[in-house]
Amino acid sequence: MKVTLFGATGKIGRYLIDEALKRGVEATVFARSGSTYENPRLHIVRGELTDTALLKEAVRGSSAVLSALGPTKLQHPKDLPITNATEAIISAMKEENVQRLIAVSTGTAVDPGDGFDWKVWLPALLIKHMMPSSYDDILGLAKAIRASDLEWTMLRAAFLKNSPASAHLNVGLYGHTRHSLTVTREDLAKFMFDQISDPRYIRQAPGIST
Repeated sequence: MKVTLFGATGKIGRYLIDEALKRGVEATVFARSGSTYENPRLHIVRGELTDTALLKEAVRGSSAVLSALGPTKLQHPKDLPITNATEAIISAMKEENVQRLIAVSTGTAVDPGDGFDWKVWLPALLIKHMMPSSYDDILGLAKAIRASDLEWTMLRAAFLKNSPASAHLNVGLYGHTRHSLTVTREDLAKFMFDQISDPRYIRQAPGIST
């Protein structure tokens, strides 16, 4: 099986790479042009997330695309880099007939089926007022994924931590599932890989926590 990883050189990405190597998966990592990341066990495609030809090369022949892309605090107030990148990735996937997309999002991107959960509502409110560009980018990413006709799963997390993997995960819509505030990056990476062959959450956006 072959997978393509986006955001793999970030904080979640290193766990995705570890998981791919543990599972013996053939992995392609899309790294930005300025990245110096190297790993002889991976195929690395370097470029910008708006380069259509390189995106198509990266996803070609993959069983699934896993994206850990997320906004940053430093982005320009009017920019939506992750939304634009996600739209470009979706376009490349359609052209290469790759259907399975598993992406990371946050509870800020509300699902129509959500109930009220202060553990999601409060962080979303803070992000909206303190980082409005990141807030808009989170919403834009979710909108782009939902508008696609791909077999997508969007995993929404609140706060991420680097602790060892947990023995139990809470997975489900906010307000209907008893969630904590955190999930480990290792748990998230493992769960993302599990979704490649699990249809349970196709075209769903469950919250995930430990």
